[in-house]
Amino acid sequence: MSQEVHVARQAIYDRASKPVAYELLFRALPDATCSTRNDELATWQVLSAGFLDIGLDSLLKGRRALVNVPRNMLLDERIFSLPADVIGLEILEDVVPDQDVLDMCRALRARGYLVVLDDYIGQEFSEPLLDVIDWVKVDFRALQDGEAAKLARALKPRRLRLLAEKVETEEEHDLAMAAGYDYFQGYFLHRPKVVGGRALPSNLHAKLKLLQLLGSAEFSLNSVRAIIERDVALCYRLIQYTNSARFGARREITGLRQCLMRLGEDETRRWITIALLPTLAPGGSPEVTESALARARMCELLTKDTGPLVFPAQAFMAGMFSLMDAVLRLPKVEVVENLGLGLELSDALLHRGVSALSTLVQLVELYESTPPEALLPLCEQLGITLETAGNAYVQALRWTTDVTGVEELAVHT
Repeated sequence: MSQEVHVARQAIYDRASKPVAYELLFRALPDATCSTRNDELATWQVLSAGFLDIGLDSLLKGRRALVNVPRNMLLDERIFSLPADVIGLEILEDVVPDQDVLDMCRALRARGYLVVLDDYIGQEFSEPLLDVIDWVKVDFRALQDGEAAKLARALKPRRLRLLAEKVETEEEHDLAMAAGYDYFQGYFLHRPKVVGGRALPSNLHAKLKLLQLLGSAEFSLNSVRAIIERDVALCYRLIQYTNSARFGARREITGLRQCLMRLGEDETRRWITIALLPTLAPGGSPEVTESALARARMCELLTKDTGPLVFPAQAFMAGMFSLMDAVLRLPKVEVVENLGLGLELSDALLHRGVSALSTLVQLVELYESTPPEALLPLCEQLGITLETAGNAYVQALRWTTDVTGVEELAVHT
């Protein structure tokens, strides 16, 4: 019987807040027979699925993937079958650096693999590994004040790249930057500082109102046309998008109505999201807007399995707005109140009360950062399996890669 696995990813950012890699997160579903060997088997299965089923282009978008490797997997000759230019290997913190391990690290680096030491906090027994690796992941949360900076000063002479992991707030990110860390992993970009008493600019408010239209009963192609026909830039982007290869051969365009009719309501909803999200926070991280799109699509896909509990359009809106605070760098409550969203959607976004929509939002918010056992109750409440959620996540990533690629092509055509 095949081992069911849980797949997600977490971004790793450089000092310019640009994503440079993803850690692929995978675990066997919890059961009474779970063991290290099962975890190793799950690792191979996820990598196999990544290459053969999901496609790493959807997961990685041209960036490197970091995967955790226990000792047995590290010393397995099959590891050389993985592409060196795509895969980075994270040596788990409990791996004893005996001669076999050290020799394998040297062999991997000689073949072009990126070798990383995971969860380092200065433990003495890991010292020999520091001579045969490329990156060190320092567990920021496991160190007291000042220790992370002290550790960085001690490691810098070795010419290693330092990655601060479990950086959960912007303040922690600032401390890691000041200490000289090269890379950062955590949710600080999804947790902006609270800015009190700040109103939305009028043009930004208008864009958000257009997004709000997506989940409204008043949505129609005519209502969309009435809004965008007053914006030259949006008109241009709509025409370019409609005439992209995604929708077949190019056609002569006679007006916006023709464009919208060619797309239809569902694709028009998606185009509005794709076109507007990157413009809401100029200079911000595209990773956050892509994550918002992926959450929106994941919510929408899961409504096929939750029955009539949640409408697809409302689910799409909920997933997208679950990250709108990070896109705008405003408190979520302020974004929700400014938009005047419906009660059910507002309550779901602010985690007030209990509803199927609220449970769906919690599931997509937690999917990338939470072990499967914590997700199972949410799945059960929605009447879906964890495997269904995982499939929706992967499809959402693939869809996001597809549609953002189309939009980028349209803008630069």
